[in-house]
Amino acid sequence: MSEIKSYNQPFRYNHYMQHDTKYGLAYQLISDILSQQDILMSVNSAGGSIAEIRVEKGLPFRIREKWATIGDEDRQWHIHLNMEEVIEARFVKEPRSDGKQSYSIRFFDRKGNLSIRANFTKMYDSNGNLLNEKVAAFEEMYTKYGTKGLVSLRSSIIG
Repeated sequence: MSEIKSYNQPFRYNHYMQHDTKYGLAYQLISDILSQQDILMSVNSAGGSIAEIRVEKGLPFRIREKWATIGDEDRQWHIHLNMEEVIEARFVKEPRSDGKQSYSIRFFDRKGNLSIRANFTKMYDSNGNLLNEKVAAFEEMYTKYGTKGLVSLRSSIIG
């Protein structure tokens, strides 16, 4: 269990999946992402809009039936993902226009469209130096999920 503050009151939130393990790997990966500091989620709609949300570490997350919910209905916002459609994740490192490297984990639907993206932000200090502990956290997740860069979310739980 992790402790989360809500409305200035601490409470305990258990990241517990209440159904079969069909989405177990997706649950683990998204939970691992939400355990990090400085994550910016970019949600893509089919119509071309993008919403960007800075998520706090330890944000509530659950999967019920086919719906994953990041956040909860008591907050000003939350995200729903249809896990029947979101079928793979890709670990992406790519150069930015300023010469620095960007780090993200991107989730794709069965048609290959980007559904949601977890951007690892604040990877550099004020002098432009890469923060080794931030890179290590990304690399640790990359290694945990197989170092292929591509993760099928229909795989079994990593144990």
